[in-house]
Amino acid sequence: MKTLPSPSDASAGGISITLGTAGHIDHGKTSIVQCLTGCWCDRLPEERARGMTIDLGFAVWQRADGRRVGIVDVPGHERFIHNMVAGASGIDVVMLVVAADDGVMPQTIEHVQIVRMLGVRRGLIVLNKVDLADDAKRASVEAEVRDCVRGTFLEGAPMVRFSAKTGEGLPELLATLERVVDGTVERDDSGPFLLHVERAFVLKGLGVIVSGIPRSGRVKVGDKLELLPDATPHTVKGIQTYGAATALGRAGECVALRLSGITSDNAARGKVVAAAGYFEPSRFLNVKFFYLPHHDRPLAPRTAIRFHVGTSDTPGHIVLPERERLPPGAETYAQIQLARPVTAAPGDFFVLRQLSPVKTLGGGTLIDHSDAKLRRGRGHWLEDRAEKEKAVDDTDHALLLALKACGPAPCHIDNWARAASVALDAAKAKAALLAERGDAVALPGERYVCADALAAMAADLTARLSALHDAHPLHRGFEKKDILRSFTGARPMVERIFENLLAEGILQQEHERFLLTAREPRPAPKEQQTLERLTRIFEQTAFATPRPDELAATLALPQTAIDEALTHLCHCGILVMLAEHIYVHVRHLAESKRILEGHLNAHGRIRLAEYKDLLNTSRKFALPLLEHWDRAALTRRVGDDRVPASRQA
Repeated sequence: MKTLPSPSDASAGGISITLGTAGHIDHGKTSIVQCLTGCWCDRLPEERARGMTIDLGFAVWQRADGRRVGIVDVPGHERFIHNMVAGASGIDVVMLVVAADDGVMPQTIEHVQIVRMLGVRRGLIVLNKVDLADDAKRASVEAEVRDCVRGTFLEGAPMVRFSAKTGEGLPELLATLERVVDGTVERDDSGPFLLHVERAFVLKGLGVIVSGIPRSGRVKVGDKLELLPDATPHTVKGIQTYGAATALGRAGECVALRLSGITSDNAARGKVVAAAGYFEPSRFLNVKFFYLPHHDRPLAPRTAIRFHVGTSDTPGHIVLPERERLPPGAETYAQIQLARPVTAAPGDFFVLRQLSPVKTLGGGTLIDHSDAKLRRGRGHWLEDRAEKEKAVDDTDHALLLALKACGPAPCHIDNWARAASVALDAAKAKAALLAERGDAVALPGERYVCADALAAMAADLTARLSALHDAHPLHRGFEKKDILRSFTGARPMVERIFENLLAEGILQQEHERFLLTAREPRPAPKEQQTLERLTRIFEQTAFATPRPDELAATLALPQTAIDEALTHLCHCGILVMLAEHIYVHVRHLAESKRILEGHLNAHGRIRLAEYKDLLNTSRKFALPLLEHWDRAALTRRVGDDRVPASRQA
């Protein structure tokens, strides 16, 4: 791979932390970056002609220990706040620059608010242009700055006096930067890969290059990614971090990607390059929103806004479901309704700016997205958002919520990981722990179901079985096909439920039948008398037993009572049902077997007529008996004869 343009030829490794500038126009942000890196970030002709930063600039700071840190230089003019937000969205550490001769200015305040809203939690303050201010002015401006950052993460941040023109304070600035960066936790790269495109450019001989700071995950050469919101597939052909070719890029690093099949028309700032299948563009984003406290009036419902997330800038409205108006300094769940879809992940920080007059309203974090607008009849919307918010920084909770959303349908680990926005390897490890903890249930084929869903299905199945016991109190169990009639559970789940209920002793199995242990039949005295009378009848009638409808008249009982009693006697092993309406006592069945085996041993074969005569019965009984012994693999039919099943053909 050819070398991408780089401000540094250093070959040492980088760290997964990016430094960004912030501050008012003409306070010297770009000059300070040049002092640190030797790179002048204003690359556009218009920037050089006007002497001010318009777009984002990029540089690499070579640390004393040989490691490199990416730097994003942002514009300070209020007209280019959208570019500033795009650059600040990927930084971990901010360097707030305030000119000693000017002091705190409007964009100083707004930039502090923006980086705060974007989740930056580490930084330092540089009092630049100290060569233009005396000690009294320097002290006065320092006090101004401290007042400006009070209540923010920069309140106790180190402040360095510096002059980009004379170099005064450079050693202290470098030492302070080292300490601040060393105290910053590198960005977690365990999630699915997601990069908000900061810039796209054409490199001769290589084509279109896209670059940015990955929010999460890792990327390696050969990975299959997609460009969103278009969902076009691309393969990673080459990677550079900090200007050097590498096989791997990580969250928090300045990464440039050469992708297959990409053009300058579809690659632009605001697009997203991500792991395929993990992220879905949406127009309706559910968020936790903080309205900045310095505003002088409440925020009205459906205020027109510009929504900044990642590097995208999209018009829309904010919908407040909880209140008619939101007072300054308040926080609430809200829905952002946009003019066009944007791609963002749960936990992404965002900034809202009002359209007219233009100002920063506040910001917060994305919780999830919806398929439709939030309307007045919101149901459990607020409760659902509170539950989803817990999942933003808790992988276990995110996985459980995604699995619960699948309901009773088993979910393959691949789909489960995508639904929860968790990288596949991490999802597999977490799935094993969740299953071990009893929150999830592992099924064959790397499929899972929420334990609560399985428990609900088990309760449903138990209720169905209980209803069958109610309808047939003398039955000693029921076959699966009867229990599961109109039951919609997937087969692996059904099998697991039966296994669990049997292991817990809730269920018993007798042959092909299942019964609830607590519902084992206990015939009442009158039912017991009926059972005993029927048993005597079948003992006495041998191979000429009556039909069930004949028994109803004989015993003067309802047909349902006769049918229930016959089934109970079959379940208890006293009777055997040979065919519809034909039952035989097991003692006589054993006798029929003895007679059959005796004839076969003597003659090697038997015909229906012979068997009928041996049993002194009719064809009506002899044929079902022979068919019974065929099913039992005692005999097999050869023409009109039955021969031992074990005999070779």
